[in-house]
Amino acid sequence: MNKTLFNVLLFLGAGYALNKLLKKRKTSKNMIVKGFYQVPENTPNRIDALHSFESRKSDGFGGKMSTQINEALRELYKKGMNPDLLNLDIQIDPVKYSVTWSALLGESKNKIAYVGMITRGSAGGGADERAKMQVQNIKSLVPNGTNITLIKDLNFTNKIKIRQFFYKYGLTNYPAQ
Repeated sequence: MNKTLFNVLLFLGAGYALNKLLKKRKTSKNMIVKGFYQVPENTPNRIDALHSFESRKSDGFGGKMSTQINEALRELYKKGMNPDLLNLDIQIDPVKYSVTWSALLGESKNKIAYVGMITRGSAGGGADERAKMQVQNIKSLVPNGTNITLIKDLNFTNKIKIRQFFYKYGLTNYPAQ
């Protein structure tokens, strides 16, 4: 093989490899969903409102965390991925009564399509027991739910007590792809 042909083939091979690498970086399958909420001072049962990561029945106040995460997981599913909630980070400021959270979403390593997250918990005295009672029937709270898995057990004890459980789940109408 002559030197010119070898250089052309080498150049094309390097270009192909670089193109594959750039495409792989560009189409990263991980996604971060973030949120923040703060409980106004005049809110009744302010501690209860602080752990309203989704919303509470009494007045609808809450961070809509599950709504945002579930929408993003289902978008990833529509794009042909078996999505997963890989990590959930929650920062609570008990002085400002605020919550900052982020969820890392990506491709499921066990091929299960996790398309939802649900949370239950309690705040104040006796929060541990009340929170545990709420999750006893977690399967009945997710109609058609499968592979319901605890993703985070939040046990916050800085100035106030919050015990909150976060579960990810699949649904029968979102089979693995």
